[in-house]
Amino acid sequence: MTTSSRRTKSIRAATRKVAGIKLRMALTAGVALSLGGFTAAATVASFTAETTNPTNKFATGTLVLSNKVNSGTACLSTAGATTDTNTNGACDNLFSLTVQKPGDTSSANLTLQNVGSIAASALKLFSSACTDADAAGQSYHGTGSPCGNVQLTVQQWSDAGFSTPVACIYGGTTVANTCDFSDTAKTMGAYATAHTGSANAQTIGSGLAANGIGYFSVAVKMPSTAGNTYQGRQASIDFTWHLDQ
Repeated sequence: MTTSSRRTKSIRAATRKVAGIKLRMALTAGVALSLGGFTAAATVASFTAETTNPTNKFATGTLVLSNKVNSGTACLSTAGATTDTNTNGACDNLFSLTVQKPGDTSSANLTLQNVGSIAASALKLFSSACTDADAAGQSYHGTGSPCGNVQLTVQQWSDAGFSTPVACIYGGTTVANTCDFSDTAKTMGAYATAHTGSANAQTIGSGLAANGIGYFSVAVKMPSTAGNTYQGRQASIDFTWHLDQ
């Protein structure tokens, strides 16, 4: 084979190779265009359906107890803006009596209100232990136990005027629903013995509705028969009012 023939053969082979490459490229491009057209057509032609249930919520209400002694400022169980700790142990004293003598009495009016948005199924009352001690500011002291001697009554009323009795929650009573000091065994100490701590709480009525109000009077008396052993002595006790949902 001459040199010229070999050159001609090489040129023809190269030409066929280039043509093959061009043909494959054309086929690839065609396939790509076909697939792209199929995808576009499939996207446009797809059936869809959709529904939304928007802004689904579960919100809780509140249970907050307001405690106001006489005409004082209301004390809230929240003790502030948060209910994370819904217990307030620093409300006003019902009484803080000094230099009393046999026969003396004293009482305080208490207004309780559920200022939350949830009805309370139960209103409860319980106490701390009653503590006897020597009276501060006195130079002479007897040895008697005023906890076991000072009488206690808890009266429930129907109105803000504290004029219509609903029930005698604790104490002596000779007139229906009305507390008095006729039962000398109803003392501060006796109440504490029966109702110390939340586990021994006394349930009062049927609770408090949202914004419902309860009116109470708490009264104490040292019997006129108290002797010298009670001189210069004092009894102290905490009262806790509690709401349950």
